[in-house]
Parts: sequence; C-alpha cells; structure tokens
Amino acid sequence: MARTLPARYPLHGAWPEMMRADMAAAFFDRKDTKDLATAVVRGEIPPPCGSIGTGKAKEPVWTRSYCLAFIGRRYDAGAAERAVSEDLADMV
Repeated sequence: MARTLPARYPLHGAWPEMMRADMAAAFFDRKDTKDLATAVVRGEIPPPCGSIGTGKAKEPVWTRSYCLAFIGRRYDAGAAERAVSEDLADMV
C-alpha cells in the first residue's frame, strides 16, 4: 500500500500541467492522498489519466486540463446559473 502524503500546493501558485497525487489532492482541496483516493472511488474526483515511471516507481498522474474538464462536466452551466441566483451569504 502506498504511503499517505499531505496535499502539496505549488510553490509559486501556478498549477503545473501534470500533477502527482499529492498535488492533485491540493488541486481538489483534499487534505492528503488518502482523502484523494477515497474521493476518486466515490466519483467526486476523476481517476488518474495516466502514470509516470516504471515498476515500483510508477505513480498516477492527473493533468490540469483533464481535471478542469472533469470539473466543467460535473458542475455544468446550469448549476452555475442556479448558484448565482442563490443568496451567497447563506452558503458561507
């Protein structure tokens, strides 16, 4: 079993195009890679779109564009329009 890593945010605030699990966890506002894996199983976050490395060094990766496309599909324009019409003060 892979060890759990804390979410890792980009040093300079710019998300890279390819992210390992710890950075993908931060991108999706998860506390660590275990929380990320749980969210993937529940369908809240997309599964990895590929991997890098070989053998035991093989790691799952997500691309920023893949993650943004998933978010766009999950939270469509209709949902965005409904959110704008709600009282945002009630959401905070």
